[in-house]
Amino acid sequence: MPSKKVVQPLVYVDTCVYLDLVTRNKDTHAETGEERWKSAKAIFDAVNENDVRLASSSLVEAEVCCNGEARREKQRTRDLLDGWFTARSTQWAEVDRYLARESVRLINLWQGKGEVGKRMSPADALHLAAALRLGADYFMTHDGGFPLGHRVDGVFVMRPDVVWQESLLKHASGE
Repeated sequence: MPSKKVVQPLVYVDTCVYLDLVTRNKDTHAETGEERWKSAKAIFDAVNENDVRLASSSLVEAEVCCNGEARREKQRTRDLLDGWFTARSTQWAEVDRYLARESVRLINLWQGKGEVGKRMSPADALHLAAALRLGADYFMTHDGGFPLGHRVDGVFVMRPDVVWQESLLKHASGE
Protein backbone atom coordinates (compact mmCIF):
# COMPACT_ATOMS: atom_id res chain seq x y z
CA MET A 1 0.00 0.00 0.00
CA PRO A 2 1.42 3.42 -0.93
CA SER A 3 2.31 5.62 2.02
CA LYS A 4 0.43 8.86 2.59
CA LYS A 5 2.45 11.98 2.11
CA VAL A 6 2.85 13.70 5.46
CA VAL A 7 2.23 17.43 5.30
CA GLN A 8 4.17 19.32 7.90
CA PRO A 9 2.26 21.91 9.91
CA LEU A 10 2.36 25.48 8.64
CA VAL A 11 3.47 27.76 11.49
CA TYR A 12 3.33 31.56 11.53
CA VAL A 13 5.92 32.75 14.02
CA ASP A 14 5.34 36.16 15.60
CA THR A 15 8.16 38.70 15.65
CA CYS A 16 8.73 38.30 19.39
CA VAL A 17 9.72 34.65 18.87
CA TYR A 18 12.35 35.55 16.26
CA LEU A 19 13.68 38.19 18.63
CA ASP A 20 13.73 35.69 21.51
CA LEU A 21 16.17 33.63 19.48
CA VAL A 22 18.24 36.56 18.21
CA THR A 23 18.62 38.08 21.67
CA ARG A 24 18.79 34.73 23.53
CA ASN A 25 15.91 35.97 25.68
CA LYS A 26 16.23 34.43 29.13
CA ASP A 27 12.70 35.38 30.21
CA THR A 28 10.69 32.37 31.31
CA HIS A 29 8.25 30.68 28.92
CA ALA A 30 4.89 30.92 30.73
CA GLU A 31 4.01 27.28 30.10
CA THR A 32 7.28 25.33 30.02
CA GLY A 33 9.35 27.34 32.49
CA GLU A 34 12.33 27.24 30.12
CA GLU A 35 14.13 30.29 28.84
CA ARG A 36 12.16 31.62 25.86
CA TRP A 37 15.10 31.47 23.44
CA LYS A 38 15.09 27.68 23.78
CA SER A 39 11.53 27.26 22.50
CA ALA A 40 12.31 29.68 19.68
CA LYS A 41 15.38 27.65 18.77
CA ALA A 42 13.32 24.45 18.74
CA ILE A 43 10.88 25.97 16.25
CA PHE A 44 13.57 27.23 13.90
CA ASP A 45 15.49 23.96 14.20
CA ALA A 46 12.24 22.26 13.10
CA VAL A 47 12.04 24.68 10.15
CA ASN A 48 15.62 23.84 9.20
CA GLU A 49 14.87 20.10 9.47
CA ASN A 50 11.69 20.47 7.35
CA ASP A 51 9.55 19.29 10.27
CA VAL A 52 7.39 22.42 9.95
CA ARG A 53 6.72 24.87 7.16
CA LEU A 54 7.28 28.53 7.97
CA ALA A 55 4.67 31.19 7.26
CA SER A 56 5.59 34.85 7.50
CA SER A 57 4.80 38.35 6.34
CA SER A 58 6.64 41.42 5.20
CA LEU A 59 5.73 42.94 8.58
CA VAL A 60 7.65 40.21 10.47
CA GLU A 61 10.68 40.72 8.26
CA ALA A 62 10.59 44.48 8.79
CA GLU A 63 10.11 44.23 12.55
CA VAL A 64 12.88 41.65 12.96
CA CYS A 65 15.43 43.15 10.59
CA CYS A 66 14.90 46.73 11.80
CA ASN A 67 15.20 45.74 15.45
CA GLY A 68 18.40 47.10 16.96
CA GLU A 69 19.36 43.75 18.48
CA ALA A 70 18.96 41.92 15.17
CA ARG A 71 21.04 44.54 13.36
CA ARG A 72 23.85 44.26 15.94
CA GLU A 73 23.96 40.47 15.96
CA LYS A 74 26.69 38.35 14.44
CA GLN A 75 26.84 37.59 10.73
CA ARG A 76 25.76 33.99 11.44
CA THR A 77 22.50 35.25 12.95
CA ARG A 78 21.90 37.61 10.04
CA ASP A 79 22.56 34.70 7.65
CA LEU A 80 20.02 32.51 9.47
CA LEU A 81 17.39 35.25 9.38
CA ASP A 82 18.07 35.91 5.71
CA GLY A 83 17.83 32.17 5.05
CA TRP A 84 14.38 31.94 6.63
CA PHE A 85 13.17 35.11 4.96
CA THR A 86 14.40 34.10 1.49
CA ALA A 87 13.77 30.35 1.60
CA ARG A 88 11.59 29.08 -1.23
CA SER A 89 9.67 27.01 1.32
CA THR A 90 8.63 30.04 3.41
CA GLN A 91 5.08 31.08 2.59
CA TRP A 92 4.56 34.84 2.46
CA ALA A 93 1.76 37.31 2.98
CA GLU A 94 2.26 40.90 1.99
CA VAL A 95 0.71 43.68 4.02
CA ASP A 96 -1.90 45.38 1.85
CA ARG A 97 -5.20 47.16 2.35
CA TYR A 98 -7.14 43.87 2.33
CA LEU A 99 -4.99 42.53 5.12
CA ALA A 100 -5.54 45.81 6.97
CA ARG A 101 -9.31 45.40 6.64
CA GLU A 102 -9.07 41.84 7.94
CA SER A 103 -7.01 43.04 10.89
CA VAL A 104 -9.80 45.47 11.83
CA ARG A 105 -12.28 42.57 11.81
CA LEU A 106 -9.97 40.51 14.01
CA ILE A 107 -9.48 43.31 16.53
CA ASN A 108 -13.24 43.80 16.71
CA LEU A 109 -13.79 40.07 17.33
CA TRP A 110 -10.87 39.23 19.57
CA GLN A 111 -9.89 42.38 21.48
CA GLY A 112 -10.06 41.66 25.18
CA LYS A 113 -9.89 37.87 24.72
CA GLY A 114 -6.20 37.73 25.61
CA GLU A 115 -4.57 37.93 29.02
CA VAL A 116 -6.12 40.35 31.49
CA GLY A 117 -4.77 43.84 30.93
CA LYS A 118 -3.22 43.00 27.53
CA ARG A 119 -4.44 44.41 24.24
CA MET A 120 -4.01 43.31 20.66
CA SER A 121 -2.22 46.09 18.78
CA PRO A 122 -2.95 46.95 15.14
CA ALA A 123 0.38 45.35 14.14
CA ASP A 124 -0.55 42.21 16.11
CA ALA A 125 -3.87 42.02 14.28
CA LEU A 126 -2.00 42.32 10.96
CA HIS A 127 0.17 39.35 11.95
CA LEU A 128 -2.88 37.27 12.80
CA ALA A 129 -4.59 38.32 9.56
CA ALA A 130 -1.49 37.24 7.62
CA ALA A 131 -1.55 33.84 9.33
CA LEU A 132 -5.21 33.45 8.35
CA ARG A 133 -4.52 34.48 4.76
CA LEU A 134 -1.80 31.86 4.50
CA GLY A 135 -3.94 29.14 6.04
CA ALA A 136 -1.47 28.55 8.86
CA ASP A 137 -2.18 25.70 11.23
CA TYR A 138 -0.56 27.53 14.17
CA PHE A 139 0.22 31.09 15.17
CA MET A 140 3.00 31.15 17.79
CA THR A 141 3.58 34.13 20.07
CA HIS A 142 4.33 35.14 23.64
CA ASP A 143 2.25 38.30 23.29
CA GLY A 144 -0.61 38.17 25.79
CA GLY A 145 -2.83 40.42 23.69
CA PHE A 146 -3.60 37.51 21.38
CA PRO A 147 -6.35 35.00 22.21
CA LEU A 148 -3.92 32.29 23.32
CA GLY A 149 -5.44 28.83 23.35
CA HIS A 150 -8.19 29.74 20.88
CA ARG A 151 -8.74 28.78 17.28
CA VAL A 152 -9.24 31.87 15.10
CA ASP A 153 -10.79 30.95 11.75
CA GLY A 154 -8.90 27.65 11.77
CA VAL A 155 -5.56 28.95 13.10
CA PHE A 156 -4.63 27.80 16.61
CA VAL A 157 -3.06 30.67 18.60
CA MET A 158 -0.52 29.46 21.11
CA ARG A 159 2.78 29.99 22.82
CA PRO A 160 5.75 28.37 21.06
CA ASP A 161 5.73 24.61 21.49
CA VAL A 162 6.35 21.39 19.57
CA VAL A 163 3.55 20.81 17.04
CA TRP A 164 5.50 18.59 14.68
CA GLN A 165 6.18 14.89 14.69
CA GLU A 166 9.42 14.49 16.58
CA SER A 167 11.86 11.95 15.28
CA LEU A 168 12.31 8.96 17.58
CA LEU A 169 16.07 9.16 17.01
CA LYS A 170 16.23 12.87 17.88
CA HIS A 171 14.07 12.32 20.94
CA ALA A 172 16.17 9.35 22.12
CA SER A 173 19.42 11.29 21.70
CA GLY A 174 18.08 14.21 23.74
CA GLU A 175 18.18 16.74 20.89
